[in-house]
Amino acid sequence: MANFWELKLYKKISYIFLGLFLSFSSFGVVLADSFPSKPIRIIVPYPPGGGNDVLARMFAPELSKALGQSVIVENRPGAGGSMGSASVAKSAPDGYTLLIINTVPHTASAGIYPKLGYDPVKDFAGVALVASNPYVIAVNPNLPAKNITEFIALAKSQPGTIYYGSAGTGSVTHLNAELFKTAVKADLIHVPYKGGGPAIADLLGGQVQMTVENVFLMAPYFKAGQLRPIAVTGLKRSSILPDTPTIAESGYPNFEIIGQFGFVAPAGTPNDVLLKLNSAFNKITKSPEITAKLNAQGTDPRSVTPEAFQSILQSESIKWLGVIKEANIRGE
Repeated sequence: MANFWELKLYKKISYIFLGLFLSFSSFGVVLADSFPSKPIRIIVPYPPGGGNDVLARMFAPELSKALGQSVIVENRPGAGGSMGSASVAKSAPDGYTLLIINTVPHTASAGIYPKLGYDPVKDFAGVALVASNPYVIAVNPNLPAKNITEFIALAKSQPGTIYYGSAGTGSVTHLNAELFKTAVKADLIHVPYKGGGPAIADLLGGQVQMTVENVFLMAPYFKAGQLRPIAVTGLKRSSILPDTPTIAESGYPNFEIIGQFGFVAPAGTPNDVLLKLNSAFNKITKSPEITAKLNAQGTDPRSVTPEAFQSILQSESIKWLGVIKEANIRGE
């Protein structure tokens, strides 16, 4: 049986541990209450002018107003977005360095680049999902297919004769088209380019016959009659292409590809900080001004919890790694 002095020692040790626990708990509260106390950086892992960059610069000034700190957008392109992403994965997990992502290329990168150096899901913490948009199957108007049903029939009747252009091996346009060809069981030939611009230029010129690209990016070509939209990849029709059916309503009810855009932080970022950032982003996304800007681009505003966004990253990873394995895609 413990004597008086042993009991007294145990009691003293218990008080010490209780004090340490309360100190750490208080530290977490103080950290969340004081955050942010310095500028926040948003890393865009692509060159200026792309969809991620436009969204980052749309949200940065609004986030600055909401949090009362400067928000700096920094472009770090290279290696298909993996250089900028790696820099954030290795940053301090304190909420001051964020990465804007499209969940398709972000989660797919692990399957395309075996020596990536980071895990696109485990090394990041979801902060906020802010927007999503479908893609569109666009064809050269000289192709004798007026709609998606005719296109699939043509591809099946003449296997290996329809070429599709992409922004490069492992790009979003490549992955989109591979998922589509698998779903409809059509033999389409991939032609990779060094960027979306050259791929669209050759589609306009007839060197390739189709692509699966961003709706907003392709809309001007449709309006000018230079290209023909035959289907969108979301489960609902696009607001800027209301007369173009979805693949889902054209006989493939489970087919869906949407670009989901959001912000992530390094894994290990305190939950209170994630929640504070999430709350700010959600309020911005729901504001009439930002909603109108997103809708004008054929993009839907989105708001979910950090946990829900993390779950989306996990499900997207499973989906796209499966596509990569099926199509045997490897990075260049």
